[in-house]
Amino acid sequence: MLVDSVSTVDVERVRLGLRDLDSGLGAYPMDMVGRWRALTCFVTEGMLQRVLPAGGEFSSATGSVYEDEEMEAARRMLEQQTGTPVPTGEMAGSEDRFSFPYVDVRHSVPPNAAPSLVCRYGVDKSWVLKSMLSKQWGGDAGALVGEFQLAFLIILVGQNFAGLEHWKRLLHLVLGSAEALGELGRELVVPMLGALGDQLQECPEEFGTSVLDQDNFLARILTAFVLSVYESEVPGKGALEEAVERIRHTLAERFQWVLPSGHQIQVEADVEEGEYAPQIVDQDD
Repeated sequence: MLVDSVSTVDVERVRLGLRDLDSGLGAYPMDMVGRWRALTCFVTEGMLQRVLPAGGEFSSATGSVYEDEEMEAARRMLEQQTGTPVPTGEMAGSEDRFSFPYVDVRHSVPPNAAPSLVCRYGVDKSWVLKSMLSKQWGGDAGALVGEFQLAFLIILVGQNFAGLEHWKRLLHLVLGSAEALGELGRELVVPMLGALGDQLQECPEEFGTSVLDQDNFLARILTAFVLSVYESEVPGKGALEEAVERIRHTLAERFQWVLPSGHQIQVEADVEEGEYAPQIVDQDD
């Protein structure tokens, strides 16, 4: 038990002698302080206690709900191939797990939605974003961004696939929600892009070839997002465009990868649509 039995004189003596400890310690890389703060500015102690396994320790083998998803998909596939029921494993029994909320960007349509809404929200993730923001993060956009930052640190520090999968799904959830740009642009989307820019600064140069390939998730989601911003007419559009420009600058400077402008993407999309559009052929009787 801690007791307050130290005199004021002793406290002051210890405080003044703290600098004498420096000679026995390794040099702290002070240039890392700002970078670390940028990577963790939305992460809270409560979030760490909620998401990380008991004790706060994890490894590359620490699991999550996404491993459960993969195992269930494999079980269903095996059932289809063999025609024999395969029992469900006890996937959620381990204590060595991250407590990520499950983000399902594939099933993003409201229950019993009209056909027009099925088409809309099958592509646009705005409904599921607003629903999850309310239920999982209590309407706190900063908490969602903080979890995005934490997922990246789990990749960076622990080389853990569960962190990568959660990071990708959160990015898809937020940047894939064009309809929500006006409502959540300033409080959520702009901070998310700021966090992404800081994270890109910490990625190795090999990231440019392995992660920014034209068929890669990040390239596709950023390209679609740039087009959404370009085509939108929402309050705060200027802040969104500035955030996009910062990401574009980071990608070009660090990875020599060019993120096209909204106009370029739109022109290319129009050309492709015209090339593959249905054609009417006149036939003689």
